[in-house]
Amino acid sequence: MKSHMDALREIVQSGNKEFTTLFLENSVREVDIGIYEHEIGAPQRISFDIHVFIGGASKPEEDEIDRVLDYEYLSSSIDRAISSQRSALMETLASELLDEIMAPGEIIAATVSLKKLDVEGIDGQLGCSMTRIR
Repeated sequence: MKSHMDALREIVQSGNKEFTTLFLENSVREVDIGIYEHEIGAPQRISFDIHVFIGGASKPEEDEIDRVLDYEYLSSSIDRAISSQRSALMETLASELLDEIMAPGEIIAATVSLKKLDVEGIDGQLGCSMTRIR
């Protein structure tokens, strides 16, 4: 699994001199996820952070939304991923979310990070992060 910074480093080393990063951070959803009996059917608060890389860093020809990737799709991708089927593992949900996020052809890389915010008996937040490079 690569980190967001590893992906950024790899993109820069590939010779790509311009790219744009779109992101959605700290987007919290109630998700039915987990492997333990007490988690099944008991939605948990999950925080989602998404970063996508797009080639180029130029001003659009016109200052209109249809000239860029409408990054509201990041939020709707979360909704589609969590509503498609119940995942027991955060890794499964992260991978399914990456499938959604990587759909637009202009995306050259993406990172998704998920954190369980209220894990019983754990001081802190547990999570999973995955990165894909096209």
